[in-house]
Amino acid sequence: MPTPHATASTANAEASSEVMRLFSSQVMENLLENILNGFAFCKMIYENDQPVDFLFLFTNPAFHKQTGLGSVVGHLVSEIIPNIRESDQQLFQIYGRVARGGAPEAFVVFVEGLQQWYSVSVYCPQPGHFISLFDVISESKNAQKALHERATQLQFVLEGSELGFWDWNIATNKVIRNERWALMLGYSHEEMQQTTKQWTDFVHSDDREFAWASINNVLEGRNTSHKLEYRKKKKNGSIRWILDEAKVMERDEHGRAVRMCGTHTDVTDRKALEEELTRQAHIDYLTGVNNRRYFMERAEHELRRANRCGNQLSIFMLDIDHFKMINDRYGHKVGDLVLKMLAEVCLSALRDIDILARMGGEEFAVLLPETDSSLAIEVARRLQDSINKACLPQEGDIAIKIQVSIGVASMTSPHDNMDILLHRADTALYEAKNTGRNRICVAP
Repeated sequence: MPTPHATASTANAEASSEVMRLFSSQVMENLLENILNGFAFCKMIYENDQPVDFLFLFTNPAFHKQTGLGSVVGHLVSEIIPNIRESDQQLFQIYGRVARGGAPEAFVVFVEGLQQWYSVSVYCPQPGHFISLFDVISESKNAQKALHERATQLQFVLEGSELGFWDWNIATNKVIRNERWALMLGYSHEEMQQTTKQWTDFVHSDDREFAWASINNVLEGRNTSHKLEYRKKKKNGSIRWILDEAKVMERDEHGRAVRMCGTHTDVTDRKALEEELTRQAHIDYLTGVNNRRYFMERAEHELRRANRCGNQLSIFMLDIDHFKMINDRYGHKVGDLVLKMLAEVCLSALRDIDILARMGGEEFAVLLPETDSSLAIEVARRLQDSINKACLPQEGDIAIKIQVSIGVASMTSPHDNMDILLHRADTALYEAKNTGRNRICVAP
């Protein structure tokens, strides 16, 4: 929001009092008891200047729910989880580094001792100690929600200085901001001009209209609170994502808003992680092409479009011949390189509108929008030829070459669904396998 210079000492006192109220010990205690994030306050133990263990000093109820552990306070983690020092050295290194007074760190880690993926934030409240705030993110579909809750709650659990506070006197159009508000955008506190117009100038031009609409909805009583993520420009011209949260704190006798207060949180890193999580949810981790689930989503969409527009649509399944022999002879690492090579060849040979996916193991699928059976066969032949010409160099002037079997199926009726097409393509693929391999068979 907009902010001017703190020109009145009384206004400064009000802002300071508000901050102290928000972060009173009672509020913090209630927060730690009720937040969904696991919270642990620990003492780090070093030997020969290396982190070797840590002692639990405090945990909240969510800690036990997130980890499945019982009472741990007063115990070393090595007593609770045997072999954790050997299995989770990365965790010890990060905790040990931060506990020495290092900068706060946020990271994702798989804890072998608990067999879970965690999203963790850790900081040092005093030398030799650390506070860890975390969520289980083993279920990727819950990762974004958990990350949002953690990002919001973490700001309150850490220090008030991590939040950009603003206090807007609507009657005078004066805004008081704290130093953190300015630093988020690369400015000093003194550089900030205390006007609402300046706040508008900072907001990305594409986001200004709906940012003001959200604020006006609260001012005019249509919504009780303003909560919005939008982009802001830093002094150096780069873009940061800001979570802006606010409420009307005072209205006059006619119900008109006269004071509005809120906070800014920089959520750029979280937005980037959310985008990466979304990408990973759609992509096969090894080959970088679509995974089965996302392929099915896109395929169903294309099938509906084909029926709606009266277009043709084809699909084929392809499978690497004798792939097990490659794994047995050269090892699974080379097998993985073969799968990557196949994906690259397919991407280079197919059209931009074609949809490639790894369905599992060495089996891939290709959806061909606006393609009838004869054109699909032509594409399959061209693709098979490209694959036959490709090779994977190995040491000693050895190159691995592969061949594929392909099963082709095309729409024959408006009643065809994706399960029917996949089954027909699969049947044709097995026919190609059973009749000599390195063949293309077409479903009737």
